[in-house]
Amino acid sequence: MSFQLTSSAKNTQLLGNVLSLYMSNDNLIHTNLSFVIDIIVNHRLFNETREPSEDLASVYRKWTVRLNSLLQSKNVAARWCGITLVRVTCENSHTLLIANAKTWSAQLLGFVGKAEPLIIHQEAIKALSFLFSYTVDKPELQREVATPNLQRYNQLLLQLGRKQDLLPIVLSALTANVKCFPSTSRHISDQVLQLCLSCLDGSRDLDEKTIKEANKCVASLYNAGGKANMAEVWRDSLLRLIGSVHVCLDRLFDTIDEESQEAELPKAYPFLPVSHDYVEAFPVLLKRIQLVQECISTFLTTSTTIAVGVPVVHLVDLICRIYNVFEGSLMRDYKDKTEFFTLMMCLPALHLSTSKMFTSLLYCSGQEMMRYSKLFSRILLRLLSEHKNKRTLKSSAYKLISLCLEKCGYAFGENIYKQLTIYILQDLLVVQHKAASIVNTSGQQKKSHKKRRTEVTNSDSLSNKLISASSTDVQVAALDTLATLLNVFGFAMENGQRSSVDGTVLSRLIQVIQPSNMTDEEIILVKAGLYQCLIASVSHPIETQASILPHASRLFAAGVNDQSHELQTLCKKGLNVCDLITHSRLPPIQRVLPKVSPAVVVTAQELAEEESEVEEEEEEVEEEELMEEKPVEETKEIKSVEITPVSLPTIVKPVTLPPVQKEVVFQVIEEVVEETKPVEEAKLVEENKTVAKVTEETKLVEEVKSTETIDISVSTAETTVAPVTNVSDDEDLDLDMPMIDMTGPDSDEEDDE
Repeated sequence: MSFQLTSSAKNTQLLGNVLSLYMSNDNLIHTNLSFVIDIIVNHRLFNETREPSEDLASVYRKWTVRLNSLLQSKNVAARWCGITLVRVTCENSHTLLIANAKTWSAQLLGFVGKAEPLIIHQEAIKALSFLFSYTVDKPELQREVATPNLQRYNQLLLQLGRKQDLLPIVLSALTANVKCFPSTSRHISDQVLQLCLSCLDGSRDLDEKTIKEANKCVASLYNAGGKANMAEVWRDSLLRLIGSVHVCLDRLFDTIDEESQEAELPKAYPFLPVSHDYVEAFPVLLKRIQLVQECISTFLTTSTTIAVGVPVVHLVDLICRIYNVFEGSLMRDYKDKTEFFTLMMCLPALHLSTSKMFTSLLYCSGQEMMRYSKLFSRILLRLLSEHKNKRTLKSSAYKLISLCLEKCGYAFGENIYKQLTIYILQDLLVVQHKAASIVNTSGQQKKSHKKRRTEVTNSDSLSNKLISASSTDVQVAALDTLATLLNVFGFAMENGQRSSVDGTVLSRLIQVIQPSNMTDEEIILVKAGLYQCLIASVSHPIETQASILPHASRLFAAGVNDQSHELQTLCKKGLNVCDLITHSRLPPIQRVLPKVSPAVVVTAQELAEEESEVEEEEEEVEEEELMEEKPVEETKEIKSVEITPVSLPTIVKPVTLPPVQKEVVFQVIEEVVEETKPVEEAKLVEENKTVAKVTEETKLVEEVKSTETIDISVSTAETTVAPVTNVSDDEDLDLDMPMIDMTGPDSDEEDDE
């Protein structure tokens, strides 16, 4: 028979089983602790239910009684389990925490103040830190639990901080108290700072977790400075850390001929003095510089509750001072050479820790570092040149360059791309070595021309070429930097360098025989970087250079079938990019049109208007052709109009008239034409057979009136019409004038005389 319990009944049943089956024996409870915690968390046994139940409340009371009995047990393991279960209960039940916070905090504080084993102290500090931080936004609970116990709790933490094993948990608890209760922690801020500085001194080796907690604690102490001075305290703390590094460098660079410092160095924290002997002092100083630089990085990368000012100038000066000391630096006069060479041994570690601090500054400041683009480019190029045979430092320099390209952008790329391209191509170069034949060089070799047995004559080592490449870390870092360079500055590179870069990437991807000094996993990493560079190159082309798009498409298509899932994903991404670029209707890259042919936007309405205009022009041309084919019919229709004939008197003798009288003749002709207009219009109205025919006749009559008025008025008796010619209007007036003898009898008599 199956049945389903309600939520409260289920929690009651499960918690009762846990109490009776797994928590009844103090000696065995530690073996079942992880199992009990899993049940509480997975089934949410302390989840607040809407339907209150007396049975569930009864089980909760039994649970509380059992935890209190475990806290008072004489068995250390049972006490440890009780403290752990108290913390888990407080994390999962608000009701039980409110009801028992005062009692449990007093009991846990007693464990911190007593001489207990390490595990008891660690678990009690964790539980108290959660209890006190839970009361931050609950004033009533804070007055009952946190306020009466915090001062004693902080003093106990400082006492436990003397134990190196408890340092991480103690520093973490102090950091939480300073953030949550700054006014209560203000009187212990100096003691907390001294505890943190003792961890950053460099005189003892501490684990990484302790160093991180110490850095976080120092970075949080500005909260105890008061609301009005929090920003100033934060900046002053950071400047003191910078000054502490400068003090260490003064002793470390004692044998170096440095440039004089113009600006005054900031004050330093009071670290313990080091030995005068450089053999003992240098390891401590180097360790101290590395730890303080990590603390500076924590300051720059930790969020703050207020706006603070970062001393960028002081940080850049510190970075430049460290990077300006290298193996080629000059030594001061009258200094110990052994100390100088000992310093040279410390430089790689010093440069590496400075690179980490430099990275934090770039992440913190971002584009504000653009004004230092030229300075950073010179420094980083020199680092690449100096550390060309040091794998770790060269990879670090490449990563710094890539980050500078991302943060500073085009300005940094313009200053560095030429030399950077040369270094990258050198690191991506694959060298082929021809194996030399092995010859017996023994002094007892005879003059016989026979082959010696000791000579290798048919071995594979004589024919196979050994292929080697740079370290995988260096190649991957160089490829990442190259991809970033192409994304930021690829479109502005010179044609020669861009061709070299594209050719190198293509040749490495096409290469069949892989370097012999690389494993399969390393080959996949390098190929992934090459595909990233190819995608960046295709996405940022140069207009004046031939595109590598066809080659890239083939390589991506072939790489889709690769065994590595990572390479398959990259090749699919590359194919999508190539498809977008070659898409006929969706080009992702907008090319700039030349100024000679600007872009013209044509709307649909304009296209329709242009089509209508073309159709009208075609109709007009057809009409003109029809008119030229039927000239005789049109003339007959014109002559059908009755025109009153005008006869001019014939003069026997020609009379020579002055040129002015020619205008009178044209006036007479125009008057005759005007008289004929009403007669022509009346006749046309009578013969109006069709609308189309009338319109054609009226157009034709108007043309005749305007161009051939003289022919209509004067030579009406003629039956033929002059052929159509391409002569201008002025020439027509002269050619079509009738031959009239204007000479009179007087002129003839004068000629006879």
